[in-house]
Amino acid sequence: MSLWFILALSCALFTASCDALSKRVMTEHDEWLTGTVLLGISVLFFSPIAASVQFKPVSFELLVVLGAALPLEILAYYLFLSAIRMGPLSLTVPLLAFTPVFTIVTSAVVVQERVSMTGAAGIVMVTVGAYILNGDRISRDVLAPVRAIFSNNGARRMLTVALIWSVTSSLGKKGILLYGAIPFGFVLVCGDLVIFLLICALRWSMGSGGITMNRRTIAFFILGGLLMAAAEVTHFLSMSMAPVSYMISVKRLSLVFGVLLGWIVFRERNIRYRLAGSAVMVGGVFLLYE
Repeated sequence: MSLWFILALSCALFTASCDALSKRVMTEHDEWLTGTVLLGISVLFFSPIAASVQFKPVSFELLVVLGAALPLEILAYYLFLSAIRMGPLSLTVPLLAFTPVFTIVTSAVVVQERVSMTGAAGIVMVTVGAYILNGDRISRDVLAPVRAIFSNNGARRMLTVALIWSVTSSLGKKGILLYGAIPFGFVLVCGDLVIFLLICALRWSMGSGGITMNRRTIAFFILGGLLMAAAEVTHFLSMSMAPVSYMISVKRLSLVFGVLLGWIVFRERNIRYRLAGSAVMVGGVFLLYE
């Protein structure tokens, strides 16, 4: 089994677990504070790994990539957190399966990658699986799962996240080629943290936002930060080893894990549709692996 596949699959599990913890934390705190604390803790865990590798000199081309990627990453992460706060994990997270479809176009434009027919079929299966995950709506009519995307605020936000991440994943591949997997990932996460921290500080100065900490919340934040750091490391390492579309498609198994965590942790319903969709998506991943 290829190392990139193992790393991408691990990234999916770490990501889903971090998402579930984020949703739990946001019952008490808003998206900006939650994102800031998780990013801050993840940077602490990420730092020893980043210190073990050699950083190249920063080039103008790298600054251009970072300048394009950072605003998009900030917007996407905020929209992602607000989407999972507004709706069930099993209804919002699956929409991220649209990312590989968008990635086919963006990766071709940004890094001139091409996807094989087998790979394209796998990506289509992942997307069809996302449709089945919303199968409880099919009883109304065939297009009900599609309309749900536009009628639900959280779903609309998550679809926007999928589109943005299809762009930033390709930009991330470009950054990795220029600067290396771990160094670029570390710089990007640090940039996200700085901007989230500045926005939090501005909100606090205007009397918005607040923080309430207890032992359980602190434990959730620490574990969430550790999981985020692990997800970032495995994300950038696996992306440096495989085509963007393939790696992102395997990583999107996080939505399968997210559905299961939504059922186990938050007692979400209609799990049989979610699991049926998950099976189709796993089939798509096997096609990608082939």
